[in-house]
Amino acid sequence: MTPNPFRSPHGAPIIYGHRGARGVLPENTMASFRYLRGTGAQGLEIDVQNAASHVPVVVHDPCVPMQLARGPNGKWMCAAGPKIRDLSLAQLQSYDVGRLNPDHAYGNSYPDQQPRDGERIPGLEQVLDWATGEDGLILNIEIKSYATRDDLGDPPAMLVEALLQALARHRMPGEVLVSSFDWRVLDEVQCQAPDLARGYLTYEQPGEHLTVFEGSPWMAGLSLAQHGNNLPGLIAAQGGRCWCAHHRDLTEVRIRQAHEVGVAVNAWTVNAPEDIARLVAWGIDGIITDYPSRGARHGSRGTG
Repeated sequence: MTPNPFRSPHGAPIIYGHRGARGVLPENTMASFRYLRGTGAQGLEIDVQNAASHVPVVVHDPCVPMQLARGPNGKWMCAAGPKIRDLSLAQLQSYDVGRLNPDHAYGNSYPDQQPRDGERIPGLEQVLDWATGEDGLILNIEIKSYATRDDLGDPPAMLVEALLQALARHRMPGEVLVSSFDWRVLDEVQCQAPDLARGYLTYEQPGEHLTVFEGSPWMAGLSLAQHGNNLPGLIAAQGGRCWCAHHRDLTEVRIRQAHEVGVAVNAWTVNAPEDIARLVAWGIDGIITDYPSRGARHGSRGTG
């Protein structure tokens, strides 16, 4: 079996900063990415989707987020802004995303986040330009695609094409993992760039965000039942290198099942030290966290 570069090296998990370091600095900004490299974290997780003219940009929501963005007039928006796909990169960068909206519930979720006024939504090219100088950086690019809403973004084939064009212009110093909740995107990666590692994002908690179930539009027509209800086995059968699971969906047995078929397991989004320690004891390969310093501090085997 070919060695999997996303399996944990030397018994310690790879620590990925979620959207840079969302708990400390504004998410998906260059300030957050630069901070990450001083924390001891080896990996960076970012969100990518296409703006107008199929230009890939680094932002999580399908619309300009009211919880993060101040308009060109410097004022907070009262509702979600325009769709990302409808704005050029220049238009997107007219918004200041350097602090959380204090009147929005999301802002209260990260009380330790320090503002960096003047931060802008970066284009993927800007992030890759920076990343090429970061020796050993493992880059996890999550492609934002909406399996139930084709009006919110470019189709999977176009998202992947734009990503590959950007990657082709840069020599990455470390491994690159492309992940998505929309497995149609991962099918396109397999078709257009079969050597590029794929990570299968899942969410199995009950509720509206559930992605794994029979007939799920997020699973690109795949059936869990046809794989004995063994999710890691299904991912392995697709050639996936990594299962990117919500941390509450994981057990020691499921992590072991993944390892038995050569699949690495990354857990998201893990912020509590006790959750980090438990997952480490179970043999987790990657911890995706809003607090990369905390992840690096607690992410060694035998901590409790």
